[in-house]
Amino acid sequence: MLYRPSRALGLLVGSVLALWATGVAILLFDFGVQSGIGVMGFLAYAGATGAAVLAAMFGYWSYALWTLSYELDRNALVVTWGLAQQVIPLHAIDRLVPGTEVDEAPVRGVTWWGCYVGRAETEAFGPVLHYSTAQVPEQVLYVVAGRRTYALTVEDPANFARQVVIRQELGPTADVAHHARHVEFDMLSIIGDRVAVWLAALAVAAGTAVWVQIALCYDSLPETFHASFPPGRAAPIGELAGPSSILEAPQAATAILVTGLIAAVILHRWERVASRLVLGAAAFLQALFVAATAIAIG
Repeated sequence: MLYRPSRALGLLVGSVLALWATGVAILLFDFGVQSGIGVMGFLAYAGATGAAVLAAMFGYWSYALWTLSYELDRNALVVTWGLAQQVIPLHAIDRLVPGTEVDEAPVRGVTWWGCYVGRAETEAFGPVLHYSTAQVPEQVLYVVAGRRTYALTVEDPANFARQVVIRQELGPTADVAHHARHVEFDMLSIIGDRVAVWLAALAVAAGTAVWVQIALCYDSLPETFHASFPPGRAAPIGELAGPSSILEAPQAATAILVTGLIAAVILHRWERVASRLVLGAAAFLQALFVAATAIAIG
């Protein structure tokens, strides 16, 4: 038996938030294009990136709210939220408590009108995991399973409780353990590798640093200048035509970074060590570009 709470209000608010963040990202990106290379341009692009990430988060949370459901059978109660599921064995459910008997507590997590997913601290049960779309006590049902408590939104809590009891009396058809599970994507297995994630973050930070150097110094660069490498060499290796030519370094760094990240994600599916080596090499090359850029504009 599948139960779906009312989600219309939450989906409307979530969609508006996602569209708002998308609009901010577009405006900031356009401002960055008009500002050109420089501090203001860099800040605009950074803000656009942050707004785009925020839009993606609101988009996913809205999708997760759309998938929110409670599936009940003789073995377990399965709560689905996006790519995650909470599996609660039916025999582990001790009590079903109406929301009218519990003092309301603020939910911390993904919360807006029509969406209350996260954790709350209650006097009656202690920590409670909410998967609800309303905080109206008459529509909230607390599922107590040992030391874990869940808050769900069901239109008819009494009928839901009755269905749980009926299935508990019938008994399970299979052994089910209390656990959380996630939909796994082989191509995104790298997310669970902390070493790889840290190496990727280091590479991205170094790649960003290359652009930061350019943004801070671009306006002060002369019309033409010489670049010498290695430092201290008397004869320059060549004359740069103008400030725009210095952009070749960060552009090349970004191309190498993107290629390395994509290769690492693909490799991680088959060989974790090779993926880490690729990310380490990408981070090292970005550090070299940071040094090379500093020398070129120094």
